[in-house]
Amino acid sequence: MDFIKNHSQDTDIFCFQEIYDTKSNIKTCRGIRANLLSEIENILPNFQEFYFPTKSGFDDNAVPVDFDLTYGLAIFVKNDIKIISKKDFFIFKNDDTQPLKKDFSNLSTPLQYINFNTESKNFSVFNFHGTPFPGNKLDTKRRLLETERVKQIVDAENDSKILIGDFNLLPHTECIKIVENNMKNLIKEFQIELTRSSLSPFYGKPEFQKYADYAFTSKDIQIKNFQVPHLEISDHLPMILEFS
Repeated sequence: MDFIKNHSQDTDIFCFQEIYDTKSNIKTCRGIRANLLSEIENILPNFQEFYFPTKSGFDDNAVPVDFDLTYGLAIFVKNDIKIISKKDFFIFKNDDTQPLKKDFSNLSTPLQYINFNTESKNFSVFNFHGTPFPGNKLDTKRRLLETERVKQIVDAENDSKILIGDFNLLPHTECIKIVENNMKNLIKEFQIELTRSSLSPFYGKPEFQKYADYAFTSKDIQIKNFQVPHLEISDHLPMILEFS
């Protein structure tokens, strides 16, 4: 929360994954901050909020809860940026009548989109959270299909484009190569060594994976700065992109 609040002074857009929200009075549940969306709203009063709930009724261990609880993506945008359009996409949609599996193999895959104009130019920002199953972050038939679908949606926009988020993929996968087509992979271009922090439960173990998160831009976007600072504020490191 301190990180978000401190960076809110010079940040125009925040993209978040794994955001919980509740309309109940319950604030925590088995370690989950059930009202996380409200907490962020309170420290970003000068931002527009776009929340895309993708599952409901389960905690982060796939255990059912008996109160209102949703989970999904969120984008916060400074109020002085006029949003032209916004869309939410289910790249893969889970059957909500079925219980969430323990391995999250039937977790829905969301893609969030906003479009705005600044400096006489249109920009599109896409916020993505790829399937976490299987945990090896390697290519699978589903991941390849999801990646093709995401790329199709991104390529359909003629604006300057940014695609960012937790892809749950390793750098050498065919999926990452697909996204790299006609886009700059900032993780590669800036030689980022890892996107996961020591708060990962696998840190220091043989199965620890250094990568999950990526930032891609269309080639026309001028990158002023891109960094992934080693801050222990999550099991994922924050990605900070400054562009024009």
